[in-house]
Amino acid sequence: MECIEILKREHQMVRLVIAAARRDVERAAETHAVEPAEAEQLLDFFRYFTNSCHDPKEEDLLFAMLHHRGMAWDGYPLRDLVKEHAEMRVVLDSASDWLKRAESGDPAALEALLHDLGVYLDLVDAHIDKEEDEVFPLALQWLTAGDLEELGDAFTAITCEELDEGVHAYYSDLARHLAGTAA
Repeated sequence: MECIEILKREHQMVRLVIAAARRDVERAAETHAVEPAEAEQLLDFFRYFTNSCHDPKEEDLLFAMLHHRGMAWDGYPLRDLVKEHAEMRVVLDSASDWLKRAESGDPAALEALLHDLGVYLDLVDAHIDKEEDEVFPLALQWLTAGDLEELGDAFTAITCEELDEGVHAYYSDLARHLAGTAA
């Protein structure tokens, strides 16, 4: 069960940044300008923490173990979850593409950036809800105690590696910083 607790803690950190990003998007819509450093940090957090640290734990470990226990990759919920991860990456990449033009004062680029960020934030929020409300309970039904222990060991090893490399501390600090500056 440690694996699910790790994912839930990471979800809390992502939600902290989602709240900060929503405030930044709202402020940018009102002022017709984006704060470049803040926007870069938000994109960095989502690109590297969410996409590169968090999502692989789900896809490569939890989802793979559920598949090992009989859940089909091409059926609900695994197909939808993997598809959502891919869709979120595409929308985030699109937002990143608009940032430089928005920073230079292009109103159409700012509108596109804010739209893409809003879509991304909604997707991530709904995805987390689905995982916590539906998938995690399913995992507890489908997986054996041995599976959960194996996943717990794998998650703990990754978490220790992230701690040793400073990744976890960096993104935890960044999440708190973004939440504070967006307030």
